[in-house]
Amino acid sequence: MASCTVQGPQAAEGSEAIRCSGTSGCAVRVCSVLPSATEMLCFIGGAHLLVARSHEDNYPLEITHLPVLTGQRTSYTTAKDVDRQVSAALSTGQSLYTLDVPQLEEVRPDVILTQDICSVCAIDLPTVERVAAALSPRPKVVSLNPLNLEDVLANLTQVGSAVGMPGEAAKALSGLRARIAAVHESVARQRTRNPSAKPPSVAFIEWPDPIYVGGHWTPELIAQAGGGGPPHT
Repeated sequence: MASCTVQGPQAAEGSEAIRCSGTSGCAVRVCSVLPSATEMLCFIGGAHLLVARSHEDNYPLEITHLPVLTGQRTSYTTAKDVDRQVSAALSTGQSLYTLDVPQLEEVRPDVILTQDICSVCAIDLPTVERVAAALSPRPKVVSLNPLNLEDVLANLTQVGSAVGMPGEAAKALSGLRARIAAVHESVARQRTRNPSAKPPSVAFIEWPDPIYVGGHWTPELIAQAGGGGPPHT
């Protein structure tokens, strides 16, 4: 059986290199506490590497049987009340999510996929890093923090490198870029056919009460799809 070691940029300082064996590359054990990271892993063909997931993961269906690592401290009543609960928790420095440490220890991950862009959207990075540092062997923590569409695409490469699937990630990324190019071409054709037409005005709301306007890469997606509207705030 062939063997390999995942090293380089994806090998965390202070963590062991990921060693594995098999007939078709590395069988890295991956935990994801971020739904978008889970979908990226599956998109490049790495669903078989996933050994545990977040409570918010519901796609693809093939991974929903896996152990759940996270939970939420808030309970839904109304949008306004949830906002109050979130504000109260953050004001005291309390995480909005729980992490099942015994379950994480049991699944023994080599890699944990997480984020540090929003402490409201998913479990916070400091909690994940603190728990990971106490595990033996210590897993590599991969944090995805995109600010625009290009960053999101780069995350695909980041995930692929972290789990030993750089070639698969590159192929998936090429397909995504082709799809984006097709959208650009379609929008350009529409504008050529009707140059006087104004783009449809689009409002993207992330939360209804109080209203939060969508930011990060969402306005960019709307603009690239031919929509109009004010810059994100």
